[in-house]
Amino acid sequence: MANAEILNNEIIITLPVEKVYPGLKQEIEEYFNNLPIKVLPIKKLSAAQNGLIHVLLKQFGDELGYTLIEIKEVMKEQFSISTDQLNFSTSCCDMETANEFISFIIEQALDLGINLYILGKQDKRYRHILEIDKMTERYIIACLRKRTCCICGKKHDEYNTVDLEHYDNVNTIGGYEFDDGLQTRFMTLCREHHSERHSISEKDFENKWYLSGVWLNPQLVYELLPVYPNHFKLFRKRLKEGYYDGLIVKK
Repeated sequence: MANAEILNNEIIITLPVEKVYPGLKQEIEEYFNNLPIKVLPIKKLSAAQNGLIHVLLKQFGDELGYTLIEIKEVMKEQFSISTDQLNFSTSCCDMETANEFISFIIEQALDLGINLYILGKQDKRYRHILEIDKMTERYIIACLRKRTCCICGKKHDEYNTVDLEHYDNVNTIGGYEFDDGLQTRFMTLCREHHSERHSISEKDFENKWYLSGVWLNPQLVYELLPVYPNHFKLFRKRLKEGYYDGLIVKK
């Protein structure tokens, strides 16, 4: 993935290549000079996003014995590697990438069993990220990726089974054969909480746990295919037929 920045009134493009050889720089510059320039303005991350990133990283660092600066550099490097974003920086990233980074921090916290809290501005009460409306969906998606129960935090392993829960009845779309992951909401539940989900009403479940299923997009469904090999049958079929365009394919 190429990275561009303006430095000393020049556009500097960093382009990873398989091999650097004499004359390559000139070839690439000549190629770019013959291309039209298209500018696509995007919104820079907000002050609220930047503040949230630093709050979450500070807690993360405190739990692991890192300073804020140290944990920030570690997490930025890991995020850069996992997303193939060269020289990722919070100081100049866009809002969408900032949200991805926030989700990445939550995923890593889940992996290490670290609970993250946010201090309320008005009542000065610490709230778990699950209590913050804008964080809930990211938390559920992080649990989906990690195959972790979004209620109790149990992980899918030889001791516990964590199921992919169709939050909406899959029979409304014709059954599992017609499941492309885009027509119902999802969450992950251990067997205990999966049984509870189906023994009480949807309203009672949500009132008890303040959680509900989330909608997925094609990219998310694609990323979840190896995590849930027995699900998303229609999506798998259509993927082989070249039905989905624009997916970022993981190597």
